[in-house]
Amino acid sequence: MSSAAIPVNVFVASTPLQLISCSEARHHYGCSAETTLLVIARPDNRETEEQIEFLAEALGWQGIETIYLKKSSFYLRLGAVAKSLSRRKIERLFIGNKSSWIHEVFYRGFDSEQLIFVDDGLATVTYYHAIHEEGIASRISVAKKRLLRTMGIRIHRVVPDVIAFFTFFPLQSSELVQVRVHDFPVFRRTFKTSARDSSQTPMVGFLGQPFGGEDRLQQLKLQIQHVVERHPDSRVVYFMHRKESREELEKLLAEFPLEIRQAGRPIEVEVALSGESYLAFYSFASTALFTLKKIFPEIRVFQIDDAALGARLPYYDEIRSMFRSVGVETTLLRGSRLFEAGRSVQSP
Repeated sequence: MSSAAIPVNVFVASTPLQLISCSEARHHYGCSAETTLLVIARPDNRETEEQIEFLAEALGWQGIETIYLKKSSFYLRLGAVAKSLSRRKIERLFIGNKSSWIHEVFYRGFDSEQLIFVDDGLATVTYYHAIHEEGIASRISVAKKRLLRTMGIRIHRVVPDVIAFFTFFPLQSSELVQVRVHDFPVFRRTFKTSARDSSQTPMVGFLGQPFGGEDRLQQLKLQIQHVVERHPDSRVVYFMHRKESREELEKLLAEFPLEIRQAGRPIEVEVALSGESYLAFYSFASTALFTLKKIFPEIRVFQIDDAALGARLPYYDEIRSMFRSVGVETTLLRGSRLFEAGRSVQSP
């Protein structure tokens, strides 16, 4: 680790989107390579790890001190990081997953001059409201606190009265949250859009997401049927979320004429670099609906208004309003079943 005399800016990320957000924040706050430490905190699977590795190289994290906290050696490595950080002055602490106890260890266990939350998809919106309604609740159990103490980490820090959010969502500053909104300047500069292949028929993309609980698969099938019926003569490609199972999707969607694809890189990067033409993108409430429309305004993007899943998603109406604010269009999923008090009600 660099000299203890130099204040350090610490970035904590666990997903590709969080790392993209950290890259934008590093640029915005002017954090030099010499004063930057990146912590990759327990990516959830190999697909996530590979996408993070790709982004770290592409977005200029080479040569910057990076610590990988993998599942297999998490506690051992965390103890070593804690020992090192205890001797450092942290100027800014950038947190990716505001509701993760792993990330909470950093913002409650280590003092910093400024705490900044970066984007974690639509969870950012949920957490923004949680701060206003109930404050920042701790997710670190008593047992974990005891374990952390054995590694020299004492959960002690009081979260600042005013939290800084660095986000691409159009959230408003308040007496509790100071918001700075960005427009992906680092991403745009790094991933310049490749020329589209005009000889290819434009595709229709569907963005998968592991949301919906017990209704997820049933509603997903209805959503795919809706998209296929809207575009009977188009090639439809299902872009898997990194947590989805190809085997499960192939079994569920076998009757539909579509390709299931794991792009191997974030969808925003895929769209920029693939050279393919896109007629439209669809999803229920993937964060990528917002990011794709914001980065590629020329592409039509549709939010599928699914009553059954919308009833499960906190702040659904506000999220839909934010989608519309950047030009995302809405298409109503007819035949979707909304479950209320033990009975099903057909949506209009």
